[in-house]
Amino acid sequence: MQKKVQLTAHSGADNTPENSLEFVSYALETEADALEVDVRRGADGILYLGHDAVEANVPALRQVFEMTAARPAIRVNCDLKEAGMESAVYALAAECGLAGRIIFSGTVDAAVVERDRALRQGAEIYLNIEEYVPDIYRRYREIADFDARAAQEIAAVCMRYGLRTVNVCERLVTRRFLTVLEAAGIDASVWTVDEPCELTWFLTQGVRNITTCNVLKALELRGNPGERVIGIFPAVARKFCANPF
Repeated sequence: MQKKVQLTAHSGADNTPENSLEFVSYALETEADALEVDVRRGADGILYLGHDAVEANVPALRQVFEMTAARPAIRVNCDLKEAGMESAVYALAAECGLAGRIIFSGTVDAAVVERDRALRQGAEIYLNIEEYVPDIYRRYREIADFDARAAQEIAAVCMRYGLRTVNVCERLVTRRFLTVLEAAGIDASVWTVDEPCELTWFLTQGVRNITTCNVLKALELRGNPGERVIGIFPAVARKFCANPF
């Protein structure tokens, strides 16, 4: 039986404001398995939501955790936008009753995770490939067979630190990339997958997680496999989704 793919609502999903409590409230009312927020530390030392910077009047991460604590079926993917926040974020999550329901992605230091036993046991780590495979976007285009080589490089890092999931931009993923990870016992989390045909393909590939801005469509496609191939030209869509690379 094909495993169920986890669906994560990307910050700002379905046209809600990014990194807002409106988005969080919306995501909590869907059937998404997780919601994603970008995390930064403010000048006052408090953890806030923010992609490129901590703007005025942005929500504190504590508010997100407190809202999510009341919905035990959903998890929070903390996309860390600065180094050195892993332990502080997890301590706050545990304080808010979210131990075991936190995912880390973004600027995650695998060595920090290895040293922090509570974090290692209570959070799931999606290790961003660009943090460990230098110049990956340029090298994908210039080096033959680099999809397989990149998968081997990041799988080796995961195995070294006892981690199980690679977080990777969907534009970099090929069938061969996934096959190499699978052979090493490593899962893939892919972001940000929004187009129905791309959602269709990843839903059939056995990835661990799909992060999407198109949450309602992703949920529809996951729940109705017969409706996954859609569009103006369904025959072309079927061919592409069967072998997009």
